[in-house]
Amino acid sequence: MIKYSTISLPKELYDKLQELVDKHPELGYGSVADFCKEAIRLHVEEIKRELREDFLRRLDVPRIMKNLERLSAIGEDIYATAFERMRAMAFIFTKDFKVKECNYEFYSHLGYGDKEEVIGKDLYDFFEGKIKHTLRRTGNLRDYETRAIRKDGKKLDVMLSVRKINERTFVGVAFDVTVKNYLIEKERKLRQLYEYLIDEIADTVIVTQEGKIKFINKTSSITGYTAEELLGKHFIDFVAEEDKEKIMKNYEKLLKGKLKPEPRRYKLVFKDGSVKEIEMISKKIEYEGRPAVLTILRLYRR
Repeated sequence: MIKYSTISLPKELYDKLQELVDKHPELGYGSVADFCKEAIRLHVEEIKRELREDFLRRLDVPRIMKNLERLSAIGEDIYATAFERMRAMAFIFTKDFKVKECNYEFYSHLGYGDKEEVIGKDLYDFFEGKIKHTLRRTGNLRDYETRAIRKDGKKLDVMLSVRKINERTFVGVAFDVTVKNYLIEKERKLRQLYEYLIDEIADTVIVTQEGKIKFINKTSSITGYTAEELLGKHFIDFVAEEDKEKIMKNYEKLLKGKLKPEPRRYKLVFKDGSVKEIEMISKKIEYEGRPAVLTILRLYRR
């Protein structure tokens, strides 16, 4: 119960209120104090009402209602997962493939200034490919390589994944792989060039990784074996018995950076069964993202 402090009134006003209370008992006030407490309560209520109306006048009610409607359709758990935790282009769309919600990364990455420019648009306004057909058939997409369409018409390579949440809602996540694809293609072209140049070298060049032959520049090596016969095999299989221990120790030292890349001689077993001395020079390299050894071989001539 609210307690009021003592109310002080001018005597003239007090007398008039007392007269009013005495003449009109039907008002329900037992004393001037009761009347004053009720007047204060009504005044406070009026202040609250005015503040509330002023607050509502300053709100963009249509926008708020639109956002509430959108968020209620999404669901709190989906919103938290797709927008609060995803560091990617995340978006939610309905079963008729209209975008219902998206995060900042989505609309800004695609060149839009505000998500309101995105909401309600068709999925094909942002992505190429047979996305709708696949989703109608399976309900999901996983690591689907396609292209995203920016507002200015430029296209980005993306990796798209979509999952069906319920009968009316899908959530999608797209990662921009444009730079990654560019680097992969650049590396592929450089590798083709290097392989062409290496093929033109008279000596035999091999790359070994974890002991296995991963690359050879000649269709037929100086040992008489073809590239097909060598690829995937362990190089130790072609080393003469008396040199196997020595070459393995040097190979391990080279991988650890404890051996200088200078010419060394080992005996190899040729395809015809003969054993011949080969001069090799090896260097530690990186091949397909992992440590490897590049070796140039030539027949040793005294």
